[in-house]
Amino acid sequence: MIELAFQHKTGLSVTSPLILGAGAIGIGDAIPKGLDLSCVGAAVVGPVSANSNGGADPPRLAHCNGGAVLNVTLQNRGVGAVMQRYPRHWQRIGVPVVVQLADAQPRHLVRTTTRLRDAAGISGFELLLPADADAALVAALVRACVASTELPVWAKLPLPGACDLARAAVEAGAAGLVLGQAAVGAAVRFLEDGGSTSIRGALFGPGAFAPMMAEFIRVAALELPAVLIASGGIHTVSQVRQALSAGASAVQIDSAIWVEPALPQQLYSELQSMNA
Repeated sequence: MIELAFQHKTGLSVTSPLILGAGAIGIGDAIPKGLDLSCVGAAVVGPVSANSNGGADPPRLAHCNGGAVLNVTLQNRGVGAVMQRYPRHWQRIGVPVVVQLADAQPRHLVRTTTRLRDAAGISGFELLLPADADAALVAALVRACVASTELPVWAKLPLPGACDLARAAVEAGAAGLVLGQAAVGAAVRFLEDGGSTSIRGALFGPGAFAPMMAEFIRVAALELPAVLIASGGIHTVSQVRQALSAGASAVQIDSAIWVEPALPQQLYSELQSMNA
């Protein structure tokens, strides 16, 4: 077993270091055909916030070398609608479910966490910190979230300033740190009418791995009392091994699932053969 909240009284034990990142299976209702959840340690669903968010107007996606740029703008249905429809999906997933929270204000975050904390099928929360958050806001958000639930809370850090934000999150009570949020990128998308438009948003794909690892190694060197989870551009068993050897207890896989739903099974099998 792998413990992903060793400083928390309830803990969060998983059987595989492979975690489905937010967006991989939506809010738990978008499991693609071919995805074998028995190879997965946990699944992050969401994001969820106090109020609904329709997201950016299309087009939102543009391809680039090494991946794609996606303008997601935290599209979600809001906690009220989520509570009416999705807990039944979480109970059927078969692995621990972690709900990603995306509120940028402590009072809204308390409202969201309070609504969700009694839902069946939740094993923890992942707090998606604002990309422009400073240490003071990180501390306030993590404290608000931790005070609103008996479940462990991971803080998902933006890459810029990750070391300072990591310290603030752990001191405020985060049981785990996820590094990191997708870096911002831009690419041009050519339209069917012959025109083009620029897309600015999160960078997904293998090209996101090296920038994530640069900050991950710096945060790992702090030796903070929290679990570390690597997230960003993980598509191969070599990348999984690199992250684990650098101090990660687990890794999150996100956009790779959209391309190859069977990838977790392949990675898990390769890890098992290497450890045999």
